[in-house]
Amino acid sequence: MEANYRIAHSIPGRVRLVVQALSDKTDYINIEKMFSALKGVKKVRIEPIIQSMMIEYEPKIVNRSVILRYISLFFKQTQFDPLDRFMVQVKPDSRKDFLRSLCTGFLLLIAYLRKGVGPSPNIFEYAAVISTAYTVLSHGENKLRHPDVLTGMISMFSLGTNNILQVAMFTWAVNALEIFHDMRRSRRFL
Repeated sequence: MEANYRIAHSIPGRVRLVVQALSDKTDYINIEKMFSALKGVKKVRIEPIIQSMMIEYEPKIVNRSVILRYISLFFKQTQFDPLDRFMVQVKPDSRKDFLRSLCTGFLLLIAYLRKGVGPSPNIFEYAAVISTAYTVLSHGENKLRHPDVLTGMISMFSLGTNNILQVAMFTWAVNALEIFHDMRRSRRFL
C-alpha cells in the first residue's frame, strides 16, 4: 500500500505524521473525532498550518501499524475530494443509486452520440437501455409506485418501441431527479 504520509516523530504510544492531504481536507474536527473513535486511540490533534497529525494511542490495545493503515486508507480517497462535501452526508444506499445513475447517464450520452453511426441499434443503445432498466428497478422499495417506473411505462406506450432510446432518456431523467430528492432528504435525517 502506497504511503500518503510521512512519519515525523514516533515513540510507543504517540506518532506525529505529516499528511499532505490535510491541505485539501478542511473538516479537521470531524477527522479528529473519527480517528479518536478508534479503539485504543486516546487523542488526535491536527495542525493544519504544518499539515501534521498527532495521534496518542494505547500500545497495549492498538498497534501503530493498524493506525497507519487507517490513516493511509482514509487519505487515499482524497482523489474524490470534489464529491466529499456533496456525498459525505448521504446514506450509502443513496450514494450507490447516484453512482449507478451517473453511469447510466454516461451510457445514454454515448448511445446518443453514436446513434446513426453504423448499424442501428448498436451495442451502446442496448447497454444504455439495459442500464436504465437496472438503475430504475434497483432504486427504492415499491417499484410500481415510483415516478421513474411510471414514466418508463407511459413513455413506452406513447413513444413506442422504435424510440426506446428516448424512452430510456426520459425514464433516466425522472430517476435522476428522484435520486437527488432522496439524497437531499437523507442528508436532512442523518
